[in-house]
Amino acid sequence: MFFLSFATPVSFPPAFAELQRFSLSPDESQIATKTDDPFGNVVKGALRLRQGEARGDMDRLQETATVSLVIDASSYNSGIGLRDQDIQEQYLEVRQYPVIRFDSAGIQKIERPSSPKEPWQITVRGQLDLHGVQREVTVPLRLLYQGNKIIAEGSFRLLLEQFKIPVPRLLVWKAGNEVQVDFRIVGERQP
Repeated sequence: MFFLSFATPVSFPPAFAELQRFSLSPDESQIATKTDDPFGNVVKGALRLRQGEARGDMDRLQETATVSLVIDASSYNSGIGLRDQDIQEQYLEVRQYPVIRFDSAGIQKIERPSSPKEPWQITVRGQLDLHGVQREVTVPLRLLYQGNKIIAEGSFRLLLEQFKIPVPRLLVWKAGNEVQVDFRIVGERQP
């Protein structure tokens, strides 16, 4: 998910000439959600990365690039305790589905930057396992390599009903079915 292969030569650190492994940092990473409540107000929430890893060989990226993320579903936090409890228990059903997983299946699009200080533009395809339902998703992101770190930032949308999550209601008013997910995932190169 986080590595690219291009025809345009750009000077990157030579360490990328072999399979590199990056441990994704829960403390430095952020996953934010946005959806509409039954009255049209935007509800912002956050989830915590539990663990993750990215691997790839710059010379053979199409064949070697992988990423795997595990997100703690019970970490959902919107800042309102009763709402968080409802989301966790009634909608995410965290006792039955304690984690959300993403495993890459390939790279659809790669745009190499003109300099090592600029981000790469990548579109990753993978399996999102949420609420016991696995669906293929496409995730556009920007990837920046800084020393021994990678930083991937992006955004995508999903529909609750596609993951068999009931759309929250308040009496006759229904909340939004669409959730926007914004992320900033940070990884550190491992020996």
